[in-house]
Amino acid sequence: MTPGSIQWLTPFYATFPFLLMLVAVLFTKRYRQSLSLDNQIFNGKIKFKHPLFELIADKQPVNNKSQHQRKQSPWLQGLLLIWLCTVFAIALAQPVRIGEKLPDLPPERDIVMLVDTSISMTLKDYGYEGVKVSRLNVLKSLLKKFVAGLKGERLAVIAFAEKPYLLVPLTRDQALLQNQLKRLTSTMAGRVSALGDAITLGLKEAAKKPQRKQIFVLFTDVDQSIGRVTPDAAAELALRSGIPLYSIAIGSTSDKKASDILKNTGLLYQSVNLDLLQRISKRTGGKSYEAADAQSIEQALVDINKQQKNEAEQQARYAKTALYPYALLAAILPLVLFQLWGAFCKIGGFATE
Repeated sequence: MTPGSIQWLTPFYATFPFLLMLVAVLFTKRYRQSLSLDNQIFNGKIKFKHPLFELIADKQPVNNKSQHQRKQSPWLQGLLLIWLCTVFAIALAQPVRIGEKLPDLPPERDIVMLVDTSISMTLKDYGYEGVKVSRLNVLKSLLKKFVAGLKGERLAVIAFAEKPYLLVPLTRDQALLQNQLKRLTSTMAGRVSALGDAITLGLKEAAKKPQRKQIFVLFTDVDQSIGRVTPDAAAELALRSGIPLYSIAIGSTSDKKASDILKNTGLLYQSVNLDLLQRISKRTGGKSYEAADAQSIEQALVDINKQQKNEAEQQARYAKTALYPYALLAAILPLVLFQLWGAFCKIGGFATE
């Protein structure tokens, strides 16, 4: 397929007009005598004499021209019928002219983002744009940039702590996503994390469109998970669904850093359980990232986006211009001219009368 070439979309349809013409010819040939009143009259099956027969006979020389035209019209009608069948066959075959190559379609993916909103996400141990900000605030800023850079994907946001909540269902509406991300606040779903329950809720949302490519991205600083479903059991369910889980560990994995936080803020805090996140991500075919700073989170998102591009190579798409209107025009014009010529000859015959 090259630009400028002609492609036929439905070539087999081109046989339909000729088949119909063949059926019509066979039908007419078989039942001509029973359908034609003229044949019945001139074959002697029906005989009558018009009262003005002598007057009609006197006008016979004037009608020589119309009789001559009548003898020629079947040939013209036959040629016109063949032409009409030909151009209609071309139109039904749907010829198109191949144009320029179109850009590839964006990857169709469903990305479910699981965002931890437990109380530990209030810790201001991240630097972003020269200012110390809380973990949740830096995450919200980076997620807004991540969402704005996606094209063609549907995204969902699940906020979780003691209970998971579907903040945004799967959607392409970036304005909705941006507005809802602003609503994320610490402790909005509780104080501690139920990681397994959050993954289970994400699986329910992803099951609505199972034919699309789907991934989970988990942002958490969880140490120990509570809830009805354990993280390992939830990872097993994600594996059975064929959904990879990518986890980004927020905060420090060092126990010493946790002790420093306790001294400075009075908040009892345990470092993120990196082993747990690595285990469940590996179980689902995903990957775990340790994000000690804002740049690490951003780089993790970029890496996840690259790894989850469509594996199958997309077929090249080209702009196509339909050519069947020209075939229909080529059919209509001779038909109109034939009718006009018949009307002209009829008027001319009356004029000579």
